[in-house]
Amino acid sequence: MNRALPIVCALLILAGSLSCSPQTNEPPEAYIASVSPTETTAGETVTFVGEGTDTDGTIAGYRWRSDLDGVLSQLPTFETDSLSVGVHVIDFMVQDNTGAWSDKVQGSVKVLPGDTSITVIPVFTVSPSTIEAGESATLSWSIPDATSISINEGIGTVSASGSTSVTPDETTTYILTATVGGSTVALNTTVTVGTTVQQTGQTVTLTPEDEMSGYIRSSGVERTIGMYVGDDDSDRGIQGFFTFDISDIPDDATILRVTLDLSAYDLPYGPPFPELGCLRAYVHEYDRLDGEYFTKDATDPIGEWCDLDALDMPMAQTGFRDALLDEVGENRFQFRLQFSDGESDFDGVRDMLHWERDNLPTLTVEYSSDD
Repeated sequence: MNRALPIVCALLILAGSLSCSPQTNEPPEAYIASVSPTETTAGETVTFVGEGTDTDGTIAGYRWRSDLDGVLSQLPTFETDSLSVGVHVIDFMVQDNTGAWSDKVQGSVKVLPGDTSITVIPVFTVSPSTIEAGESATLSWSIPDATSISINEGIGTVSASGSTSVTPDETTTYILTATVGGSTVALNTTVTVGTTVQQTGQTVTLTPEDEMSGYIRSSGVERTIGMYVGDDDSDRGIQGFFTFDISDIPDDATILRVTLDLSAYDLPYGPPFPELGCLRAYVHEYDRLDGEYFTKDATDPIGEWCDLDALDMPMAQTGFRDALLDEVGENRFQFRLQFSDGESDFDGVRDMLHWERDNLPTLTVEYSSDD
């Protein structure tokens, strides 16, 4: 239909008409065909079916969102068994082939708690808790009713109960994150590594350089005023980047431990967890930002935090230690922070972490050197 417009305009002009106005795009309309069941218990499957119509084009996109759980799907029809307990207001929108979105239509789902007669006592332990460098310890866990469990430090997804051997070369805190009955449970346990070289190391605490740190929007616009990460009210992603002067670390230094402290953040708008996923850190070569905005394809994060409790608990991370070891001898070390689930949760609301100039993250570096 739209392709015929130039032909019609040409005929009108030949007939003596002086102008031909372009056709105005009509936005699409969204319909929720069904949400079934509308009342359920945690862990049960709910099916969502949506439709859309467009009088002057075709439907090209879909978006389902819960006011409790954030974005649910971008398909017209889907199923989920992971809705959290509570009354969910469900928004559904469709997008036409020109990029225009429909108005929201709404439905609701009430999710009741499951059987609470059995109390789940999550267990996450390590034995022994103190080792020497080169020795191993065993992590053990049991969370019987968990639907998903993962452990940091590269261990990844694990079964509801089990054990694994670890051989950290420095004191390491292992964090287990589990989903139980629609809620998230986080447990941690620490393996203390005693070494002679760590006791003779030197320590320096670094803060980001104001004039070289800031944020970048998904549009490619960079700013060195303020440190933000999240999304804005125009659904544009925002990533923070932090630059540290490491020129005082000797060229022959061996990096023993690096601790990043992000705990001085504030929440000037809405919280970005859990809608935007986990916060991740990536190395970025100093002075090579050039408007480049990372996407979900970014690989090899050097740090990860999946909730505010993790941000509040600074700990040594092997990813930062290895990354800084690669930069010894350079003048600057730069990394960026981004959320893992995409640029935005598309709710038109600012969801951001922010660091004031007087409360910037710190990087504590322990190293040994002959100098």
